[in-house]
Amino acid sequence: WERMRMRRIVFLSNMERQYMMMIKARDSLLQEGRLKPEGLTVFLNDIPWGDKWQKTFAASDIVIFTWMGSGLDTDFLKKAADFLASNKITHVMLIAAPGVEDLRYGITPEDREMLQKYLVYGGLENYRNLWLWLGSRFCGEKCDYQLPQPMLWNGIFHPKADRAFTDLREYRRLFCRPDRPTVGILFYRDEWINGDLAYQTALVEAIERQGMNAVAVFSQGAADPELKAPGLTEAIQAYFYEQGRPAIDVLINTIKFSLTATRATDLESLKQLKVPVLQAYTLLRSREEWENSSEGMIPMEIAVSVTMPELDGIIHGVPVAGREYLPDGNAAYLPLAERIDMVARKAGKWARLRHKANSEKKIAIIFHNYPPTNSNIGSAAGLDSIESVRLLLAEMVKRGYHVEHIPDDSRSFVKELVAHTTNDRRFITEEQIQQGEKLSGEQYRQFFDTLAEETRIQLVRDWGKPPGDVFQYDGNLLVPGMLNGNVFITVQPPRGFGEDPAKLYHSPDCAPTHHYLAFYHWIRDIWQADAVIHVGTHGSLEWLPGKGAALSPRCYPDLALGDLPNIYPYWITVVGEGIQAKRRGASCLIGYLSPPMGSAGTYDELAELERLLDEYLHFRQNQPGNTEVMARLIREKVREADLQDDVTEQPEEPFDDYVQRLHAYITDIKNMQIRVGLHVLGSPPRDEGLVEYLLALTNMDNGEIPSLRQAVAAVYGFEYYELLEGSGRMLPDGSKTYGALLEEIQARCREVIELLAGHGFDPEQVGLICRLPWAVEAEQGVKERLVQVGRYICRTLVPHLEQTRQEITNLLDALEGCYVEPGPAGAPTSGMADVLPTGRNFYGVDPRALPTPVAWEIGKKMGDEVIERYLAEEGRYPENIGIVIWATSNERSHGQCIAEFLYLLGVRPVWQRGSQRVVDLDVIPIEELKRPRIDVTARISGLFRDSMPMCINLMEKAVEFVASLDESPEKNYVRKHVLQDVQKLKQEGIESDQAWVQASYRIFGDPPGTYGAGISDLLEAKNWETIDDLARVYVRWGGHAYGAKARGVFLPELFSHRMASLDVTIQNEDNREISMLNSDDYNAYHGGMIAAVRSLKGQAPRSYCGDSSDRQKVITRSVQEEIKRLFRGEAINPRFIEGMKQHGYKGAADLANYVAHSYQWDATSDVLEDWMYQKFAEKYAFDKDMQKWMREVNPWALQRIVETLLEASQRGLWHADEQTKGELQALYLAIEGELEERSDEQR
Repeated sequence: WERMRMRRIVFLSNMERQYMMMIKARDSLLQEGRLKPEGLTVFLNDIPWGDKWQKTFAASDIVIFTWMGSGLDTDFLKKAADFLASNKITHVMLIAAPGVEDLRYGITPEDREMLQKYLVYGGLENYRNLWLWLGSRFCGEKCDYQLPQPMLWNGIFHPKADRAFTDLREYRRLFCRPDRPTVGILFYRDEWINGDLAYQTALVEAIERQGMNAVAVFSQGAADPELKAPGLTEAIQAYFYEQGRPAIDVLINTIKFSLTATRATDLESLKQLKVPVLQAYTLLRSREEWENSSEGMIPMEIAVSVTMPELDGIIHGVPVAGREYLPDGNAAYLPLAERIDMVARKAGKWARLRHKANSEKKIAIIFHNYPPTNSNIGSAAGLDSIESVRLLLAEMVKRGYHVEHIPDDSRSFVKELVAHTTNDRRFITEEQIQQGEKLSGEQYRQFFDTLAEETRIQLVRDWGKPPGDVFQYDGNLLVPGMLNGNVFITVQPPRGFGEDPAKLYHSPDCAPTHHYLAFYHWIRDIWQADAVIHVGTHGSLEWLPGKGAALSPRCYPDLALGDLPNIYPYWITVVGEGIQAKRRGASCLIGYLSPPMGSAGTYDELAELERLLDEYLHFRQNQPGNTEVMARLIREKVREADLQDDVTEQPEEPFDDYVQRLHAYITDIKNMQIRVGLHVLGSPPRDEGLVEYLLALTNMDNGEIPSLRQAVAAVYGFEYYELLEGSGRMLPDGSKTYGALLEEIQARCREVIELLAGHGFDPEQVGLICRLPWAVEAEQGVKERLVQVGRYICRTLVPHLEQTRQEITNLLDALEGCYVEPGPAGAPTSGMADVLPTGRNFYGVDPRALPTPVAWEIGKKMGDEVIERYLAEEGRYPENIGIVIWATSNERSHGQCIAEFLYLLGVRPVWQRGSQRVVDLDVIPIEELKRPRIDVTARISGLFRDSMPMCINLMEKAVEFVASLDESPEKNYVRKHVLQDVQKLKQEGIESDQAWVQASYRIFGDPPGTYGAGISDLLEAKNWETIDDLARVYVRWGGHAYGAKARGVFLPELFSHRMASLDVTIQNEDNREISMLNSDDYNAYHGGMIAAVRSLKGQAPRSYCGDSSDRQKVITRSVQEEIKRLFRGEAINPRFIEGMKQHGYKGAADLANYVAHSYQWDATSDVLEDWMYQKFAEKYAFDKDMQKWMREVNPWALQRIVETLLEASQRGLWHADEQTKGELQALYLAIEGELEERSDEQR
């Protein structure tokens, strides 16, 4: 490019405030006639690179970029940097990201320092002088400029003061009262410099109206030693401490990003401050845009205002300001008055927890209850919620709370609970109604009248005039639960679909009932609780209709909870849903440990078959002539174990090969990880439980730490997976099978941990592992691996497991208004033990980095396996695949499902160096792909929609990318189908452009502001007749198109068309702590998709589950294979059943749910066989010991089990014989009579 000197300065930025200030400074100089060069200012917002910019830059004397990001993370920046450097144009690119160096040419270090001072010192005069200095220094103009003038780096703002304060004592003397709680506020220094102080003024005034002191501090972010600029850490020390002690009770932070990740401060500073941090948002959109949006925030805001601050252990507040454009063209943050009042009240409630004596505090403990019957009080995934709360009450007594009594055990606790009003109206007595807590109709109507008109209209439309009919007795609304001193122990009310199941067919966004809102109103305003504890994963509050983030007063979670502090013990494995509770339920999360895990082992017929197989292989090796009798016994045992359809003996197949396949099947089940109990809050694993837990945690590599079982296998000269896959082979010496050696390796792993346990897990004794007889002769490298694992166990895992106690202590600290430290989350037994210890306020991942490179490789493997399996079964490529994509699984797996979606399309991510964020996509050439591009439709969850909008845009971009490729239909199924659908839509009268847009939709989900698939509620309500009913609900809930061009447009015909076209459906599993049978969500989404295809297509699709729980052995199974594997390995396994029986009421509840979820899978997907129902009946219903135990601890669970089995029979899903049906009916009537007797005794 030939340079054409034009005396031009170009300033480009994505920091709007800086950009606007540069315009203001430039325009004022132009008006005064003092700026001679042309000053071009550009706001960088999705600007395309092109010839225009090359000409502009080539004609400039200097080009300046200031960029808030993670490097050159846009196409424009990368191309601009290349052009400027290659053409040697004077420029500087200032990237505001830790560890990222500036790019410059023709700028001396002294120039760069001068430029930085003008920008960082800030203020209109410094920006004016920056223009003048640039004109003088780079354009050859004689401009009279002043050097950069420093301004305050930090200080305290008060709207009634004409200056900022740098002395806390002086400020407190003038504006604070010593007898009041104090709220700290953090906001940007730029806002103070630029006089953008409207929302800060409103916030200070709202806090003072609440009877509290406000200390509003502005500050620079990270310290800058070059400019001698102190950072936020120094500001915290200066203004939030007095005489070495914290001087505030709660902190409201309005600064975006993460204070710790950006190095503005460090985690230790927040921990030492010891106060809750409430995150308040300044929106990047106007008030009107925010009010009218269903998502609440744009995708970038989710990342910088929500996701990143969670790394600091924040508690989400509400938006406090919208960005509005003023008449002079400048932008300002203007206050959202009602939301500011809300966050001030929230701060007041958290602050008062620090001042109020525990003996005077009122705490509501809310058990979840889904389905809302007495069989399932305390529904909490992986947690013995009843025992957990019992132990919590005991600890509360130690801290001075007024608790009148501690139940002796879980059984007596439940007996107390059901003696009071519960959600199970079958058993509510007149006495309970009279003696229980109530909200009068008049009290509720007074509350109702305070609601927004739009909310009142919806409530009346959905549930009638207040107080409605649900839980209304004699004009009063019942409040379930019981008082125990100053602790109210209660059950969360039903969401509402069970009260009116017809709503499932037409109103997925229906409001919660009057009773639901009245329940929380009573707790908050009538009983006047100081805080609530929602117990375990998960309830319904955080899933009520409303915005995905930045909730308004019309969002039902905000409306129900109000300003109450919400402490929420949540399973660390269920990352995304915990984040939902954090963002929409304003929760301080207390992550709890996964339930104990162990190997399934073998039992009953499987154990006998394994023994026979081993005997056969020994005979085959040593006495080959004596195998016929063994072969007959094996075949008989296969039939006895109902394995003939799962491991089918093929015609002409050598029997040895069949034995190998049988052995591999049993070895897989034997070694699968299953639950062997439930977690109890604050209770570390002990003794044998600790050994078992450490075995589970070390089964897989943990980062750089090798797997213990692989390290031990290496002692024997084998790769662990080689043994696992060839378990039926004999060792070369004929002494044992590979499977037997695997068993020996497992025993050696246990021996290692027991050795360490015997020495108190002393890291200095780890070397003893190498003295074990079987390890003495191992190679040095192998010994080093064993020692490495041993040290990890002693130095990291055991201490971290011991810290499980902080689940209780941190929960109690939160009740006293203390800060709870943040931590990561994930499945610890799937190679993620680094998420320990538990008890922390956990966070998720940055969605901008999904999928990660590792997740991409796993996603590719899963995609290849699906295609290869379908090819083998159908003899052709699948043209259309449906995939369920959740936020939680992608949080844990770092985007494996997103990766699979992209890979099936034949597209790969492009990652930015350094940050590893996904910044672009590349098409994989067909020659490299070696297959057609598969058409993929995603059914996303509402949580994925809310928390990962950038991933949705990336997926949509991939579809559009592929659809627009000039490739033949045989090579590109996406383009083939889009072109076909465009023609069809045009024939229906839709314009060409819009037809292309609609035909390209491949991402569908819930209605905006709502969550779920509707299937679980429909099946629980029993409000269905045929598979077509299930399909109707699945389409009604899931038929909303999403992407940059559509935010939940309801297109049921289009979604139905996509479902009817599917050849394959997929949902992946990335861990073994949660499975398809212990959660109903898998069936709701994936089973619902299968049901929709069965109904709309008229035949079942091929349905698969990708299993990446062991990242070194990714495997794909059919849905039926996976359910049978879980059924054999866990559901009817005595080890699993006995583990659940250790937990009394809650264990029985979870066993009943296991039966219900299995039946529900059969209802949607036709995957259970008669023998499986029969086994459930024999082991769960007819077994005398099981019956006796359930009758004692949870007879309602036994009733649920029998009711589920009878329904399966009545619907024709199980062809039970007459005797079995008769026994079930008799048992049901007997239990019903017993429960009625119990209820009569309470009358």
